[in-house]
Amino acid sequence: MPRRVPFSSLFCRWRDAPPRERGLAGPESRPLTAAVSAIGCALLLAACQPEPAEEPPLTISVVDEQAFESIVADAVSAGLTARDPEGRVIPGLAQSWRVSDDGLSIVFRLRDARFAGGAPVRAADVVQSIERARAGHAGPQVKDMLAGVTDVSAPLPDIVEIALGTPQPEILELLATPDLAIRARGTRALAGAYVPAPRPGPEDPPLAEGEVHLAANGDHHDAASLSVRGVILKQQTPDVAIRDFNRGATDMVLGGRLDGLGTARVTARREALRLDQPRAALLLLVNQKSPPLDDPQVRTALSLAINRTALGPGQFGSQAAAPVTGLTPPGLSGYAPAPPDWAALPFAARQQEARRLLAEAGIEPAAERPKLAVAVSDSPAEERLMTAIAADFAAIGIDMLLERRPAAAHRKAVDDGAFSLALVRVETAIDSPLPFLLPNRCGANRHGVCLPEADALLTASWTAPSLSERMAALAAAERLWAEDGAAIGIVRPLGWSLVSERIAGFSTNPSAVHALRHLSLQTSRSLIR
Repeated sequence: MPRRVPFSSLFCRWRDAPPRERGLAGPESRPLTAAVSAIGCALLLAACQPEPAEEPPLTISVVDEQAFESIVADAVSAGLTARDPEGRVIPGLAQSWRVSDDGLSIVFRLRDARFAGGAPVRAADVVQSIERARAGHAGPQVKDMLAGVTDVSAPLPDIVEIALGTPQPEILELLATPDLAIRARGTRALAGAYVPAPRPGPEDPPLAEGEVHLAANGDHHDAASLSVRGVILKQQTPDVAIRDFNRGATDMVLGGRLDGLGTARVTARREALRLDQPRAALLLLVNQKSPPLDDPQVRTALSLAINRTALGPGQFGSQAAAPVTGLTPPGLSGYAPAPPDWAALPFAARQQEARRLLAEAGIEPAAERPKLAVAVSDSPAEERLMTAIAADFAAIGIDMLLERRPAAAHRKAVDDGAFSLALVRVETAIDSPLPFLLPNRCGANRHGVCLPEADALLTASWTAPSLSERMAALAAAERLWAEDGAAIGIVRPLGWSLVSERIAGFSTNPSAVHALRHLSLQTSRSLIR
């Protein structure tokens, strides 16, 4: 069967051929040649141009397993609300919303949107998705965060109302998280800006381990505005990710935490390094089930002994890594828990008071120095941090032993309560103290923390008549837990990213969420591959 050639291609060949080959060789043919060429060029100029080169996908290294999962989940999902590059709440699947004067009702109007595959997004899909989260299908913490929701209804196909028992403005941020992504009833389809790219064909190289390819979702409600049509995400160690970025093999590095920050500072271009000040806290969890940590005086002594003001500059090279003296980091909106009584004491006076408390608890380091095991992940940066804290503990007569585990095994040990002390990072994209407080409730942990009076304050906060009263109840609960030594606050960590000069649409923000849909490539700047 003869191969078909598009007419536009034939015309371009005819236009570019010598006159004799076009059958227009004589002088009398010149007017005709000019006329045909003018008409043809006017109609088919675009067809004669070379095909534009396909834009290469955005290539991103992610240096933290949990961050990798979050970035993928955020890319393929959509909630009622979304975030702009600065972390502010903007419309998502809801084109608008109205909050009642008392803050106890939020009414959302849905936009004309479709799930991947083309099914329309309806209010019934929204109600079912939120009700599943309220039932615990998105995890226990999300269920607890939704404890203030009293009802979710769909009075019209494009209207959703959420009723609350107390003003909870952070619910708008929570609705932007992948945990509250809206799914289609029955198919469970999502409505995110991206979808998993088709799997490689038999002749294509297979995907590397820890690699995900995403493609723009043509059914997304704002598909036309997506500048980046394809994304390659690679889960890598910090050293490998920084090396590849510096060589020009990747466009970005995301998910940076403790490890790799020093290397990025030294080796990457200064303008490429971006630092987030996230809503996060490094804490030492305390297992209160066994001695000597079952004694509140010992727990208080450990908290007094840490020189937090030195940790920010020493471990992060920045005063922005602020001390955490309670359970929550500074900067949460409308939330100002009172610092512990000892926070105003000079460091030398705190250490002296720590020695006194240990003596009252019957610990005499001069006779026998107690040893405490601290569980950490197999992170060089965590080891450096705990080495600095170990020096502070040694000054009051307590020695520290490190128990290193792979990150997944460390998380399991923490969940199981299989530790004496454990270094953890608590982080949330939500402007709320709840993610830092909820794990301390009786029955919510396996390391013996239980303070019924603090639990009662948290429960009462869900029916507080005003936002200020709700926050006051939460602050009072935090103070009780902090004084009891439920956990020992250390410092607010920084997050880091590396961003190529080719990338636009990236901005640091306190949620530390950097949605792929906001990014664009400046194709005039080349990337060496």
